[in-house]
Amino acid sequence: MLWKNRRQQNHNNNHTEENDRDCVEEQQEEQLEEVSRRLILREEQFFSQDSPDEEEDQLLKDFEELKLQMWMAIHNTFTSSSSEQLNILRSAVASIQQQEVQDRLWTGRPEDRVPVWRPLKCISTHNNLLQKIVESRVKKAAEDELSGTEELSSPVKREVCRLGKRVKDDLLTVERTVKDCYPPQMDILNVYAGLYHQRFSTRLTELAASGLDIDDCSYLLFWVNHCYPQTILKHEDLDGKIKTACLGSLLLQDDLNRLEEQYLSHREDKVKLWLSTALKKEEERWLSSKTPELIDHYYFSPLAVDVIQVIDSSLTEFSRVIRDQSKAQRITAHLESFLCR
Repeated sequence: MLWKNRRQQNHNNNHTEENDRDCVEEQQEEQLEEVSRRLILREEQFFSQDSPDEEEDQLLKDFEELKLQMWMAIHNTFTSSSSEQLNILRSAVASIQQQEVQDRLWTGRPEDRVPVWRPLKCISTHNNLLQKIVESRVKKAAEDELSGTEELSSPVKREVCRLGKRVKDDLLTVERTVKDCYPPQMDILNVYAGLYHQRFSTRLTELAASGLDIDDCSYLLFWVNHCYPQTILKHEDLDGKIKTACLGSLLLQDDLNRLEEQYLSHREDKVKLWLSTALKKEEERWLSSKTPELIDHYYFSPLAVDVIQVIDSSLTEFSRVIRDQSKAQRITAHLESFLCR
């Protein structure tokens, strides 16, 4: 929703005040970038000649209105992907760039010859607004209980899944539609990727410090070490476009090491207990005079097959939870010890 130019140059100076302030609140009659361009022309004309104070006041109001319309367009980035909304966003971004250039042109001029509204600092305001948008959307996703995650067994798992889905969906939206509204030099996909990474990381760090049980611990590690880097950042539409090296891990190394140690210790204990129990049961069968099956003149016990399946299952889970695959030896070492008995 844009407004008609309140001060058109070379028109009759007897415009009524009502016409000067006429605001078009219905459908778009002119592109934001055109409004921005004409305001810049009025600004330059005003400061190149003696003009009444009323004109400066009106310019200030018009610039405030321009900023309001620009920020409304940015705020609505994820509300609609219609061609109309995308055109408004594209025009708002173009206006931001125009005003940034004008800010630089005023730099260095005498203070008494610089508009009171300069610099507008539109890029800075834009980036701050994006940060607030991302924070709001991540917070809303974390609190949304009706988002298709009901099958997960704990509140922590459901929240982590909702957060991950929000990050994935919004980054794909930026790549598929929003990015075309921005010039390449703004690198908007990586701007959003950095903001979402930061918010996702902050929340996962809070959860990691909350004292997770082993199921929640392993699920959080699954997202940190596998799902986020592999299925989101390397999604076919995003792979190679996001500067993953600049993002780093979702958790600080100390937090990651602590959770991985919790998981590995639990997994080691579980494997050791299972192997010990399986061997004890096999020994009891032999001692109870239950002769093993004879195949090709050799006694056969299914124990080895069962043990291999258990270890393989543990390693499959391990590969999706622990980033450093060399740590798998903490699991396989128990198989080697078992086979040497």
